[in-house]
Amino acid sequence: MTEERAGMTAADLEREVGHPGELWDELQRRVQDEAITQFSRVETDWLALMWSIDAFRIAGIPPRGMGRAEIEAAPRLAAIYRTKGNWFATLIALLLQNRTHQRIQPRTNVRGFSQMHQIDVAWPIREEDPLICAETKVTGAPAYGRTPVRSAIADFSNRRKELKFAATDLKLFRRQQETSITHWGVWRENAPPKTYFLWAARLKTEGTRSPDNINRLVAEATALSNSYLDGTGLVAWRANALGGGYEAVELPAAARVTDLDDVLYRIQSEISLLLGPAGQTPPPVVPRERAVAVRELAPDYGDDAL
Repeated sequence: MTEERAGMTAADLEREVGHPGELWDELQRRVQDEAITQFSRVETDWLALMWSIDAFRIAGIPPRGMGRAEIEAAPRLAAIYRTKGNWFATLIALLLQNRTHQRIQPRTNVRGFSQMHQIDVAWPIREEDPLICAETKVTGAPAYGRTPVRSAIADFSNRRKELKFAATDLKLFRRQQETSITHWGVWRENAPPKTYFLWAARLKTEGTRSPDNINRLVAEATALSNSYLDGTGLVAWRANALGGGYEAVELPAAARVTDLDDVLYRIQSEISLLLGPAGQTPPPVVPRERAVAVRELAPDYGDDAL
């Protein structure tokens, strides 16, 4: 995806790489109509979707019918491009819903110990005391215009801090002022909610300077699982040798971080164990006194919630 596409129209580009909005609609339809439960079954569809939206971003052309037509092309395209994160969260929610036969809703507001968080995937769907929380993230982007290629681990030190804070703040909700937690590892493994990170990453391979290394991503994800989270899953891709699409990158065999399907299976298993004998959802455990009146704080969820 380079200068070869200079001067192309939206229609030309659509014939070559598909329409990202239509590819996304078809991907959702497949997952729902075929009751798909594994990301591996739709991985090719996801990579085609990412290839399509990246091609439009590189060309500087908003896809047909997407975004507000009265907005100039550059900000309109930027807004459209940001939806890929919501697409991934929704896809994960749909796969989990098919696995568990529970209602799973992406982007839920949840109350923590000190503030509100916008959770990408949460179960049960309630503002207080969900039992499963997962952050999803799509990182990495190709160069476009004068903007250089963005690494899959760009600014990840801030992302790491946000994930750790959110996981801890959510787990402290039940305790409030009772913050004696004994051994850290034992407490975080047993305190609800279970917290997970599902990471989709485009690896930077362009040029010879500092290409992304899958081992670096695995190290980052493993550090989160070893210190604060209950599990991390990773899917990564890069441009293929022919430059005509994306290909998946295999995780190292010895990596503690697992693929997305293993983490989805783990979350499914956790939900099965938490359901009552008749399939009922456990009621929330809500403290009578609160350390912080979080509803009185400014609602600034941003992208920093787990």
